[in-house]
Amino acid sequence: MSRPNKPDTPSPSSSTTAATDAIMDDVVDIGAEAPADGTGERDDRSPGSEYLLDRLLYKGILPRYAFPTDVATFFVFDVDKSTPYKTAFRYTPSQGLALALSQYAPGKEVWIAGKLFVSGAVYSPVNSDRYRAWQQRRLYYECSVCHYARTQLLTEGSKGERLDCPACGRTATLGEARYWLRPPGFAHPVAKPERTSNDDPAEKSYATRAKLMAPTPSDPLKWIGVTEQLRHYHLKNHLLVTNRGPRDEGYHYCTKCGSIEPSASPQHSVFAPHPKPYPSGKDPNCPGDGTSTGIVLGTDFITDVLLVSLAVRPPHRLLPGILATDVALRTASEAIAKAACELLELEAQELQAEFRPALTEDGQRGIEAEIYLYDTLPGGAGFSKQAGKLGSALFERAVRILESCPDGCDRSCYRCLRSYKNKFEHDLLDRHVGAALLRHVLTGEPMNLPSNRVEQALDRLYYDLRRSNDSAITLGRSVAYTIPGLGTVTAPILISGKGQQIIIDVNRPLCSDVPTQDALLDVREFSATPLVTVDELIVRRNLPRASAKVLSAFGLADA
Repeated sequence: MSRPNKPDTPSPSSSTTAATDAIMDDVVDIGAEAPADGTGERDDRSPGSEYLLDRLLYKGILPRYAFPTDVATFFVFDVDKSTPYKTAFRYTPSQGLALALSQYAPGKEVWIAGKLFVSGAVYSPVNSDRYRAWQQRRLYYECSVCHYARTQLLTEGSKGERLDCPACGRTATLGEARYWLRPPGFAHPVAKPERTSNDDPAEKSYATRAKLMAPTPSDPLKWIGVTEQLRHYHLKNHLLVTNRGPRDEGYHYCTKCGSIEPSASPQHSVFAPHPKPYPSGKDPNCPGDGTSTGIVLGTDFITDVLLVSLAVRPPHRLLPGILATDVALRTASEAIAKAACELLELEAQELQAEFRPALTEDGQRGIEAEIYLYDTLPGGAGFSKQAGKLGSALFERAVRILESCPDGCDRSCYRCLRSYKNKFEHDLLDRHVGAALLRHVLTGEPMNLPSNRVEQALDRLYYDLRRSNDSAITLGRSVAYTIPGLGTVTAPILISGKGQQIIIDVNRPLCSDVPTQDALLDVREFSATPLVTVDELIVRRNLPRASAKVLSAFGLADA
């Protein structure tokens, strides 16, 4: 398609760009170099593009699988064949940009034909691409508590600012705002020698899971109810994928030549004069006076999304940023995605799921949370919409996946939930907690764990308390304890000493202070005997912390 000529865009040295940059950055950061031909022509393929085809692709009107535009290439230069007028390449492997943000991330080692190359530059053979990408950078905000994320235009905020999170409701946790750049491609710096072994492994970084920025629909008529506590809504919207760099510290980026390095690296070369990462017949060195700090790399793509709302009843709470909430929602997300793939006969990588607090007051109070199932294919293929048409069968299949592991695993395994795509979240997958949540929103029944698992947790806590060797206390396990006016109850763990007695139990899933035994609820309400509950997940994951809480309640240790 031929494109009309456009008016020249002023170079970064013009008064217009200088005034804009003055309010945009914190370092020297003068912006990427303008196209070498001096025309400033902009070949936009972005949300702000003036071209009809590009806008239709970005908005999802045309299917992106027919017109693949979100592709990033990793360039390895051929110095011998390059000339001042044409750059030659030895290798040019490509990936979808969402995947390239992990595989070709700055500092990442890339094996090609038995040789090891290192990503160290943002690069494109089209001279204006990198300049355009920098001019269209955004501000990136992510909540430190619930990890809700979004981007804003540079005119809508300022770098380094903190905002109140609309998802979890915490004050000043959204941010600090950082520059967010969509990279046109990556490259191995031409001056860096190739290797055949990774004797000095680099800092690793990976892209986040896709984040949904769309608000929660306020119109109840848009939702399709499954049960009183479970409903879903189909939409087509943009998802955000971001690489925040090793240790979430971002990257140092030279806006003049494209050199980039992790901020967490012990040595920084982009602040001083350094070699340009690409072959340059004129001047092979960059002055290093245009470096921006702490930027993040990302992309967004439109796709089909099934937004699933889960509402819990008191005393259950899905409080944002709490371990139990993360475990329950992560597990339920993986189970729903797997159930949808099984019922629709899809490959496992064609659907994925993520969660967030509902962007409502109920979400901030922990009463409502959202899981969104989405097509991984940019532009969407309608799989998520078809999954919504399955109704309750989708969630019932997810429960069966969680409750009937072929190996009967304790938390999760590769026969039920684990896979390569969720390898970073294996520690958050717990099929019993996930099943309890889904059962609750399907039937309304209280969340409970299997009795054998509760007993295992109590045994662990009991024997760890015994190892405290404190002669001032006496410990009992499954003790018949008589309470005036209530009769005899079974105390899971009974601590006696110093003229007092305390009953210890683990709490139910997503209930911070509700014991697993119903009879103990009356003890708390009508008895003077103290009842202390400990999170079962904490007992399994951080036993010393659980024991410290119990001993602190008895006045013997600090929690």
